Amino acid sequence: MSDLSPRVTADGYRIAINPIQWLASEDGFLDRSKAPPLDDFLAQIRQVGFPAAVIAIPVGTSLEDYKAAFERAGILPAPSYFGIPSPEAEVPLEKTLEEAKLAGSRQAALGLKDIFIAVHMPPKLRPRVDKPAVGAMFDQARLDFIIDQLGNVAEALKAEGVMPALHPHVGTWIETENDTRRTLDTIGPGTLNFGPDSGHLSWAGADVLGLFRSYRDRISIMHIKDIRLDVRDAAIAAGKSYPQTALDGLWAEPGIGNLDIKAMLTELGPSFDGWIVAEVDRPTMPPYESAVVSANYLRELRRPSA
Repeated sequence: MSDLSPRVTADGYRIAINPIQWLASEDGFLDRSKAPPLDDFLAQIRQVGFPAAVIAIPVGTSLEDYKAAFERAGILPAPSYFGIPSPEAEVPLEKTLEEAKLAGSRQAALGLKDIFIAVHMPPKLRPRVDKPAVGAMFDQARLDFIIDQLGNVAEALKAEGVMPALHPHVGTWIETENDTRRTLDTIGPGTLNFGPDSGHLSWAGADVLGLFRSYRDRISIMHIKDIRLDVRDAAIAAGKSYPQTALDGLWAEPGIGNLDIKAMLTELGPSFDGWIVAEVDRPTMPPYESAVVSANYLRELRRPSA
């Protein structure tokens, strides 16, 4: 895979897809059992025009077989995601650290240097799923506990040769701009980068451009999502849940929603050399066509001139 590149032009970005539009389920979430067989999945991603992809290693597949599938498809693996349990799950830190070490070592073995890190949604009662994007039930003590856990896990990932990047996500305890800033300001840049998601931050009403200006030097990877702001605003006003908002049509392919994604990327400046990864949680068209639209959009993006 040494001759392959995640760039399609010299002045473009490192681009990839996390092809979750294939996984969209009728309940407004994702169903990973809907994923096509790995070789077929990778072939389709190659056909739509992406040079790299993020796909979970299927159960029962060895890392070597996984790498071989990418080589057969002629595409590269891209930075994946590690989630730490929410405090309500009561998972011992030692167990999470072991899982982080495994995830980090796998990323490093794939030739990757970055990984998104986020907090999982709580396992049962989910106040920020029931009332998303508004920072429901904020608790400083809980956030401090999560930040402490996150810092420990980030160090474990770093020890395996990959740099973790904070990934705020609606429905979790790190959801809002306030949550994001508190976490990044507490855990220093030597331990934690920033891996924003244009859609989730915008859904939560963050000043995305302001966040990018504040933490530009720490942004190493990014999820490119688009949303419909009218759907967001109506859902928040009506108190709709996370899945209800998704089913109402929040998500859209890049360039089809209302976000100024190009302005966000411009804030990163000409020296940004990280990955941008397309995600469409719930497509507006069949998955393959959705991926084509996403690929065309990302392939045409250019870094700003110095």
